[in-house]
Amino acid sequence: MTDAEAMVAPMPRGDAEQERESVEMSEVGHARDRQAGVTQGLTIIAGSSLPVMGVVLLSPVAFPMQKALAAMSGGSLRMGAIALTAPALAIAIFSPIGGLLVDRLGRRRMLLASLFLYGILGGLPLFLSHPIAIVAARFGLGITEAVILAVNFALIGDYFVGPSRDKWIAYKASVTGLAALGFYILGGALGGISWRAPFAAYAIAFIVFLIACFVIYEPAVTQRSHAAKQLGRPTQRVSIPAVAMIFVVTIVSAILFYVIPLQLGRLLTFRNIESSAQIGQLIAIAGIGNPIGAISFRFVSQVRLSRLMAASAVVAGIGLALAAILPGVTGLVTGAFINQLGCGMFVPATVAAVLRLSPPDHRGTSGGGWSSAFFVGQFLSPLALLQLAEMTPGFDELRLLAIANFAFALLAWLAIETVARSVGHADRAASTELNDLRI
Repeated sequence: MTDAEAMVAPMPRGDAEQERESVEMSEVGHARDRQAGVTQGLTIIAGSSLPVMGVVLLSPVAFPMQKALAAMSGGSLRMGAIALTAPALAIAIFSPIGGLLVDRLGRRRMLLASLFLYGILGGLPLFLSHPIAIVAARFGLGITEAVILAVNFALIGDYFVGPSRDKWIAYKASVTGLAALGFYILGGALGGISWRAPFAAYAIAFIVFLIACFVIYEPAVTQRSHAAKQLGRPTQRVSIPAVAMIFVVTIVSAILFYVIPLQLGRLLTFRNIESSAQIGQLIAIAGIGNPIGAISFRFVSQVRLSRLMAASAVVAGIGLALAAILPGVTGLVTGAFINQLGCGMFVPATVAAVLRLSPPDHRGTSGGGWSSAFFVGQFLSPLALLQLAEMTPGFDELRLLAIANFAFALLAWLAIETVARSVGHADRAASTELNDLRI
């Protein structure tokens, strides 16, 4: 076997575990290990579901909210649109900073502080009467979401290892997908009262806060890492090229991830579906593929990352091709469902890869970077799709997007394999982590 082949070959499970445990189970410090379990995992999932509320909860009242803000002194319809998307913008901008604070100040205190502030800032628009104040509260909410995402990203890496970690990554991605559907329904129900009523739902964060106070603890591995720094002992470094490559893959996958959520409603009207209620139901049916794809990650997590990302993109592309080719509404929704099966794998696969590449004292920063990359992709997706829709009529758009998925499959495979080889001489562990998701 050549040196290059050895660098990208899967590492035997025992060797990979020993290399990671040499850092995570360091003898530095005297913090006593505590075994995380279902209670901690469920709390992390509950906290990770909260940022989904940022936009989804208000989607059913988006237009009434825009009109209400436009009627306020100094308001406009544009101000209403900004209020809706401000949290996503804040996440994209502040996630790296939030992740750095998580690494510097500790997981538990940052999680508790951000959950409490989330509940306050989320509910403030119930009482505010100036559009700028509402936008500011929404932007502040996004900053707390950035911290929550970074902390929970790091905690999954700190609390769990091996198949257990992959399991909770899959559960987290799947449940947050289902939570989006639940929050959409909740927002619609509360929106029937008034456009302000959905903001009351942000009080859910206080329940998660109280639970977290009792079940979330500072991981011993981070205490040891901090102690090692204080003693001047070397800590494991991050492979910048490898992590940066995963972030680029994440941005592109996020752009493709939102094709169906953003476009299916418009495409259904081309096939004579005009009822908003029916469109919502069909989008929900197609969207179920996303959590199913995410939960399936736990069963395929030992596949090499390059192959897993390529296969997921191919499945997503096949779904779009079928949606464009198959006749009728059933064909369109079936193709969309298959697309979401493939897209559902994007999030857990890239999250697992970044966690594998990140030592304990950098997991918050890496998690913040991943969140920023994903939300940048979320921001770019509607812009790219709008440009494509203006260039291509109807279902030709889906055909081009199917080709884009197939191209992404090839490029992602090439990028991961190439970076794994290029970093191999300097960082053999990072080279192996990119191609073997086993821990």
